[in-house]
Amino acid sequence: MLPSSIEHCYNRPIKVKVGVMIRLKVKEVAAAKDISMRKLSKSADIAYNTLRTIYKDPYRKVTTFTLDKLAKALGVDASELIESVPDDAN
Repeated sequence: MLPSSIEHCYNRPIKVKVGVMIRLKVKEVAAAKDISMRKLSKSADIAYNTLRTIYKDPYRKVTTFTLDKLAKALGVDASELIESVPDDAN
C-alpha cells in the first residue's frame, strides 16, 4: 500500500482510508494578521479564485509551491499553515 491516500489501479485513483487528513489554516492565520483575501492573493501572487477555494475548503489539495507562496506572504513558516486532523472530522 502506498503511504498516500490514493493508490492507482489501472490508472484509476482509488481512495484508501489512512485515518488522518491535512487541514489548511490559511484563513485563520490571515484573519489573525488582519489580511484580506484580496491582499493575500496579490501578495502571494496566486489567483483570487484559488484562495477563495482554499478558504471554503480547507481540506483542498494544494501544491507545496502554493503553500510556500502563502506562507511567505503571511510571514510564517509553511508548517504553521497545516494541521493533521482525524479523517472523520471532515
